[in-house]
Amino acid sequence: MNFKVNKFDLHMHSDHSSDGVLTPYEILTIARSRGINMFSITDHNSLASADVMKWYKGKYGNKTLYINGVELSLYHGDREVHVCAYGFNESCTIMAGVLETYNRNRVLQSELRVEKLQDLGFKVDYKEVMKTSGGKLPSGVTFLKVLAKYKENREALHEYLSGEKSKSPYTNFYFDYFTKGGKAYVDAPLLHFHETIEKLKDKAVLIIGHPSLYTDRKIEELAVDGIAGIDVYSSYHNDEQIQYYKEIAE
Repeated sequence: MNFKVNKFDLHMHSDHSSDGVLTPYEILTIARSRGINMFSITDHNSLASADVMKWYKGKYGNKTLYINGVELSLYHGDREVHVCAYGFNESCTIMAGVLETYNRNRVLQSELRVEKLQDLGFKVDYKEVMKTSGGKLPSGVTFLKVLAKYKENREALHEYLSGEKSKSPYTNFYFDYFTKGGKAYVDAPLLHFHETIEKLKDKAVLIIGHPSLYTDRKIEELAVDGIAGIDVYSSYHNDEQIQYYKEIAE
């Protein structure tokens, strides 16, 4: 196929992610209206969008290229890192197995996080967390939304709701509370970086997501066999950072 990429976006989330609001079809429609003719939906640890988009490839494949994608949450040492995987087969049993393990462990982690937040004095109910997640795995977004429903919690959450961290409240809350060393961190068995990369390196193109969240030293440590590149054009990056990470990638 003679295909020329005009504009592309390879890091988007649909409503199958807790931090996404648009359906996969709505993303497709907006992408096409803006002249984006190559895109991927990289929902957090979910292949739901890839499943939904199966029908699309035959209908629009000669005009717009959709690439299967997923954003994986992995642990490297004491730090959670995000890796975007692209181009894998929809029926890849290894990818399905990785996500099944992740989802099982995350349910346990969510229960423990509720207990930890309660120990810290927050009013929060596990059933409400699961209800708010809408059938998805609860994320930092879910937890902050639930906590903010209760007036008893709002003073403690002021910096995220209307204070200095309110510009990116969900991301800031997540890293302050749920990453290692955070106020409500719980040690639950999640996916290990090296093991997961080794499993997937021949099945997908693997990219480090939003590297500005990590130190340069951490990025160097993540640049192992199987990692093909880093996220350069990201909403997390300003123009200077885009140029910096572009030079690193090249």
